[in-house]
Amino acid sequence: MGVLMDGIVFGESPRWRDGLLWFSDWGAGRVFSVAADGTPKVEAEVASFPMCIDFLPDGRLLVVSSAKRQLLRREPDGSFVPHADLAPVSTKPWNDIVVNGDGNAYVNSIGFDFPGEEFAPRIVVLVTHDGMVTPVADGLAFPNGMAITADERR
Repeated sequence: MGVLMDGIVFGESPRWRDGLLWFSDWGAGRVFSVAADGTPKVEAEVASFPMCIDFLPDGRLLVVSSAKRQLLRREPDGSFVPHADLAPVSTKPWNDIVVNGDGNAYVNSIGFDFPGEEFAPRIVVLVTHDGMVTPVADGLAFPNGMAITADERR
């Protein structure tokens, strides 16, 4: 197996959608899609570290912007709008995201400035399809790599 794409600074948040591999490159501040033949496309530029992605059921891209402490939504015209304000819950970096079939997102905050600040546990929130933010788990040690089971019960 060969290299699909090179030159990635800090790749994260891989997603498979519509026959393309999508991921964020934290170091470059870009979201890429890559076709099976290795053809990359810059889908978005978001100045944020970290910056993770997932999709709403209707296909719109969600981007966790730690820099803005927001969950951003890409509209059909390509513009980004705030989907949810995460700052009132935590001013520490926001990181990973996973979206269920109803369009509800789970987003985590790692609890400390990474890298550099001393470790501190933090939180996972539920962001409903209409942008309401509710804490659902707290005291977690670097919550990362979240997934939703196929039956969406966990």
